[in-house]
Amino acid sequence: MFLRASPVPLSWSEIVRETDLYADDGPSSKKTFERDKKDLRNSGVEIHTEIIGGSDEAAGGTRYAIRDSDVFLDLDLTTEESVALEMAASMVQFDAAWEIDALAKLGSGVLPTPPPLRAQLSAPDELVALYDALDRKCVATFSYGGKLRHVDPVLVFWRSGSWYLHAYENDVAKNFKIERLESAVAIGRENSATPYPVPKPAEAMAEDPLLHGPDDAFVAQVLIDPPFARRVERDRGGVLRRNEDGSVVIAIEVRSLGAFRSWLFGMGDHAVVLDPPALVDEITSWLSAILGAE
Repeated sequence: MFLRASPVPLSWSEIVRETDLYADDGPSSKKTFERDKKDLRNSGVEIHTEIIGGSDEAAGGTRYAIRDSDVFLDLDLTTEESVALEMAASMVQFDAAWEIDALAKLGSGVLPTPPPLRAQLSAPDELVALYDALDRKCVATFSYGGKLRHVDPVLVFWRSGSWYLHAYENDVAKNFKIERLESAVAIGRENSATPYPVPKPAEAMAEDPLLHGPDDAFVAQVLIDPPFARRVERDRGGVLRRNEDGSVVIAIEVRSLGAFRSWLFGMGDHAVVLDPPALVDEITSWLSAILGAE
């Protein structure tokens, strides 16, 4: 946060000059700046102001500052809670060492010897616009799959190493993999999006793409080996049987055979279709044709 990092209060012109947050000091950028201040204040962050003195052209203007005391929280964490929080923050990071600042704001310290990093979660530039669209309930527009999409955003979530946008396009729930967006995200006017129920990430992932396609719906039974069993159960549910070796048999509704094949083959030889027989024959024939072509 630029204002918090500055040792002295800054004027509007200094903020424009020292950062790339605003294109210029014109009316449009100033309007965005005022909106940003309002959003911070609405989230509980106090912005301190002071009038610029003197007799030069800046006199009478305003300088702005955010103090550490305005963004640091006192959650009165126990030692055990602090250690658990620090371990979690050290094992999963969003970009460079964000957890140090976040832990300080939550009133927690830093582990003397952090555990090894388990995951480094990237933060695509499109996330800023998408979260803005969610917060302000705006329609989002972007190019995806060679088409211009106008969607009602519902949820941004992380699954299996990627960011996804769960949104409705023409009243149909879909997931868009954010790294596959082919353009910047443009957002419409505030409250332009149609409201839809917000699912949990696992529910959102389960909704698309297998359930949206031109085929008649059918229910497939699939045996999932232990390396993928927990993830599939978390994302899809529908467990029919748990085996002693850790594998599970799940029932999954399918409307897109192509999406089903893609999902199934993504698990390699750790997933086997058991039922219905017509689907078993179709998958077997498809694989035989691929092998024959090679």
